[in-house]
Amino acid sequence: MQSKPTTIKEIARILNISPSSVSRGLHDHPSIGAITREKIKQLAKSLNYEPNKAAILFQKGKTYTIGVILPELSEYFFSIAISAIEDEAIKKNYTVILPNRTIVMSRK
Repeated sequence: MQSKPTTIKEIARILNISPSSVSRGLHDHPSIGAITREKIKQLAKSLNYEPNKAAILFQKGKTYTIGVILPELSEYFFSIAISAIEDEAIKKNYTVILPNRTIVMSRK
């Protein structure tokens, strides 16, 4: 069983500082003193902290996600097209979402 990833809030609680101070310390913001910054970074490293990429992208208003809707995945042309789309997306660090079927909503 995998343990939950370490969060900024957990680091803040352990160091008895605010989560925003932890975030600033991790990003070398000048408003955080060198000693505090070092404590933050050492604790983050010891707890194997990794930034939550989804949260960062949400905050920036970017998802780097491409949604592809195709009529039929079993046709050869579409499988080739998907492979090409995925190859290019990976090069640009995008995620490709392929729904397994399209749901059409109509208003009555």
